[in-house]
Amino acid sequence: MATSNPPAGRRRGHSRVAPAVAAAAAAVIVALSAAALAAGAPFPTIAEPRWGRRLSHAGHEHGHTYGHPLSVKDLDPSVVGVMPGELPPPGEADDGAHAVPGDSGYTVIDLDGDGKEEVLLDGSASHTHNDGPGADQGYGGLVAVTWSTGDNDEKIIGADIKVAYTFPLGTHTVKLTVKDHMGDIHAATTTVRVTDGAELGVWCYFYEGETGLAPKSKPTYAAGFKSLSFQDRSSFGVPYGGGGWVARCVGAFNAGASGAMAFSFDAAGPVGLAVDGKTVALNGAAKGSVDLAAGAHSLQVTYVAGGGEARLVMSTTPSVESLSHNAGSILPVLESLSSTGGGADGGNTLSLSGSGFLPGEKVTVGGKAAEILNDVNGVSSTDSINVVVPAADGPGPADVVVTTVNGASNALTYTYAAESSSSPQDVVWATDMLKAPGGGNYGLGGGTTVAVGPDRRLYVGTAGGWIHRLDVNYISLTVTGSCDKKVGGQILGVSFNPRDTDFAQPTMYISTGELKTGDWKAGRVLSVKSLGGGACFSPPKEVVTGLPVQARRDHSVGRPAWDQNGDMLLPVGGVTNAGVVAEKTGGLAESPLSGAIVRVPLSTKGGSFNGAITYSNNDPGSAVQTGGDVSVWASGLRNALFLERHSSGTYWIMDNGANAGFGDVSTGCGGGNDAPFGGNGDSNDKLLAVKGGGYYGHPNRNRGRAGGAAARECTYRKPGAQAPGYTPPVALFDSSTNGIAEMRTNVFGGAIKGHLFFSKFASGGDGAVHTAVVSGGGSLVGGGNGVKLVKPYSGLSIAISPYGALLMPRVRQGKIVVLRPVYDTDEGRGVMVMSVTPNRGPRGGGYRVFIAAHNVPASPTVAVGGKACTGVQVESNGLTCIMPAGQGKVAVSVSGATAKGHDFEYLSV
Repeated sequence: MATSNPPAGRRRGHSRVAPAVAAAAAAVIVALSAAALAAGAPFPTIAEPRWGRRLSHAGHEHGHTYGHPLSVKDLDPSVVGVMPGELPPPGEADDGAHAVPGDSGYTVIDLDGDGKEEVLLDGSASHTHNDGPGADQGYGGLVAVTWSTGDNDEKIIGADIKVAYTFPLGTHTVKLTVKDHMGDIHAATTTVRVTDGAELGVWCYFYEGETGLAPKSKPTYAAGFKSLSFQDRSSFGVPYGGGGWVARCVGAFNAGASGAMAFSFDAAGPVGLAVDGKTVALNGAAKGSVDLAAGAHSLQVTYVAGGGEARLVMSTTPSVESLSHNAGSILPVLESLSSTGGGADGGNTLSLSGSGFLPGEKVTVGGKAAEILNDVNGVSSTDSINVVVPAADGPGPADVVVTTVNGASNALTYTYAAESSSSPQDVVWATDMLKAPGGGNYGLGGGTTVAVGPDRRLYVGTAGGWIHRLDVNYISLTVTGSCDKKVGGQILGVSFNPRDTDFAQPTMYISTGELKTGDWKAGRVLSVKSLGGGACFSPPKEVVTGLPVQARRDHSVGRPAWDQNGDMLLPVGGVTNAGVVAEKTGGLAESPLSGAIVRVPLSTKGGSFNGAITYSNNDPGSAVQTGGDVSVWASGLRNALFLERHSSGTYWIMDNGANAGFGDVSTGCGGGNDAPFGGNGDSNDKLLAVKGGGYYGHPNRNRGRAGGAAARECTYRKPGAQAPGYTPPVALFDSSTNGIAEMRTNVFGGAIKGHLFFSKFASGGDGAVHTAVVSGGGSLVGGGNGVKLVKPYSGLSIAISPYGALLMPRVRQGKIVVLRPVYDTDEGRGVMVMSVTPNRGPRGGGYRVFIAAHNVPASPTVAVGGKACTGVQVESNGLTCIMPAGQGKVAVSVSGATAKGHDFEYLSV
């Protein structure tokens, strides 16, 4: 099953062929079969820029492996617990349960030509916004699920969160209905499109180093092209440099009438032509003719390019309206591996890039099956696969091969290395959970936000308004002590000001919103001190009041980042779907500070800071801010929860996309500027690199009506839009990816230091963690294509332990899951400096920090930025010392051992 959704940034190559041509061409292409291809009778493609075919994330899960059993706890797939489209009980809120059947739909190819194909319908992004007793029942609080087909005469096809169902060719409407633990019901529809695989263009295979018209090796590169019109060497797009190669392009065309068809080639090199599997003789001028019946015919063109000029342009008389190919019949071609080798124990994630990786594919390394990781972010595709490298019998080279229903790919070499204390550490992750003192998983319900404090404790905020302090052994992942306090509201942020140096009793800042009262300005920032003894926390103090929230819904105030002066940059959620007031989002308009990141100048203002925000009236759509030292820093964010300051000095955040059926799109400031969401909106989550003064696409008419530069805020912008004053996202994710954190530890020898990690909300399933590299200059390496799967295992937010573990609370599952790095601490590796907690602080020094490290000698010498860190006290797996004064980014040395890059950054104050 291949989809027709290409990755962002690539040319769409999936335009449908005219129906008559499509049906005939598909029949011809299917008749050729994969066996004929393997024997040298190629398949479809043509010329001009290349495209890739992305598979619908739900229509194709690599290897068909799921992150949890198909039958989810407390959901009995044999029992229909809710009828299709059943209405909620009278008086029930309309934004509790939320069915998500697959926003982008499902497009699959009938691979075997039998007129039907099985599709995996995936509702795992479905969830509920209702809390309270039972929120951890069933699938993240959902207690009944029903899938159905048809618009009028509905047919129930399944009663589980994921359902496999076989659909015939054509386009079908599918409905998902869910019921939560409070009885709230919601239904939503999506489309399933089963195609015969016919797509415009030809598919070209390339054979590096071959010199004849009948290549003997397997192709090492492949791409789709719009037409057979390559004007020069660069038109082919091959990655072979100036060397020679052979191209073999396959496809089909439609002859409008019976008679002779003449083919002519303008080529810089030998050309071969086959029509309907038979060679067509070409004369010295590369021209030939063949008698054809009216209808569809297959085509193969082979071309030999030497080391110099390359050109291939085909023309026909009479002319051919279009060329086409079958996307479900292409051969697998392996182009690159994310790593050329690793330890013989395996276990690391390997990304394979190429083309033709169709459903049911298998990957072997050295003949051993590799586990294929299902990527639930929506980036699973026909041109990438993520696998776990199997263990080898010993060191040495191993062939990596992809096999599909159409055959086996070319092989690329992965070299297993012998393990030793001097060899590089492979990046290997294990799935785990925080454990209770007596064993078993540590239970903590409703966890939304998490942070490692400057005192090394783990702090967690919950949807129910509780703050928890956990003493954690980060090596064994065991909670050794805990306490908690209720402060109220829905907590989405816990954080610590890096300017605060009282680590014995650190001050925690809590972002919370009281959503149930109906007050649109019930968002607050509180501060509490973490105390010793049984007191746990001091009484909360209000730092900021009057922040906007999505009353009776769930958008609120998120986790801030702190700038180099110790001022807070605080995300505040929007209250509309896409700028227009709608009942499903609470019936409120955007207000002066909603849908933005606001600046809270706590340190700059000092004692004169006024956090009491006031407004001119109680109507959010017309209110003007009249008081409070809080102002908009960046705008156009719909529901961005966690802001991350990267060590490059840049700021990053995930922003939730809009939802179909939850409100129209704003196209301007005045009346009559509401457009329907369908065709005008976009549901993808967005990774944003945010800057002060930027606008990121979510409208706020309250601010926009001020005119001037602010007028841009009246207009919703799709991710790919180009418009003055609008900054598009860096990458797109499927909903709902929220968590973000930078790896500041030296785990795996610093190989992933500075990388960003992103976590997907796991309602009742396992979610997914992705990663991307940020350059020293603050740009995302590879853009959206640089985002890679780590593991299908995540929670709502991320904190990173001093030793590199990802700690992630699952709101609806009552636990904190962990991605634990697996690495060697053998004494032969010497001192291993892992991290500094906290990793930022005032430039004057004089405060005690913890340096996580392995193999620390009894009396170590410690330097920070070349200056002595004094008062050293050795602890288990680390030490503490008192920081010297300094500035900028500095490395830490323990008894001469240092790590990659910097470990600590001094503030500007």
